[in-house]
Amino acid sequence: MQYKVSAIVVATALAALGYAGFNGPQGSQIKLAYINSNEIISQAPGAAEAQATFEREMAGWNAQVEAMGDSLQTMITQYEQQQVMLSPEARTQRQQEINQKRLEFQQRTADLENRAQSRQQELVAPIYEAVSNVLVTLREEEQYTMIFDAAAGALIAADTALDITAQVLQRLQAQSAEPGGTPN
Repeated sequence: MQYKVSAIVVATALAALGYAGFNGPQGSQIKLAYINSNEIISQAPGAAEAQATFEREMAGWNAQVEAMGDSLQTMITQYEQQQVMLSPEARTQRQQEINQKRLEFQQRTADLENRAQSRQQELVAPIYEAVSNVLVTLREEEQYTMIFDAAAGALIAADTALDITAQVLQRLQAQSAEPGGTPN
């Protein structure tokens, strides 16, 4: 929360300085812009394919987790139905087996969640890199002092004329159309 408040204060101060005609380094005026990174990432070339690949792989992993969960639930249901007929030793044994199965289920679920997170990062890394490269190039070419991300929540209000999301998307599309560009 403190970071968000600080980001808002800094953004507001910079915007006020920019509109007041403050001259930055080299006597140039501060030039600000913002993007909506969520929109860019969702519409970037290769994003739909990366998402489809991720969902396809997750389907297999989810099936594994579901099968393990069903097996655990069956084991618990059988124990509950039979526990009155079991000796105290047999009950203890079954409870230990259930606890062991539950632990294995939790470990496997955590492992698959970690693998899914790593895989998703792996799939979107080229997209993030392309977006970053376009932003750096655009900032240099247009001489922006700063480019903010509206999706990060640091903007309270801004003139839509400062929104360069469409420009970034156009450049990403152009790059992907070039030989050796970002995969579609």
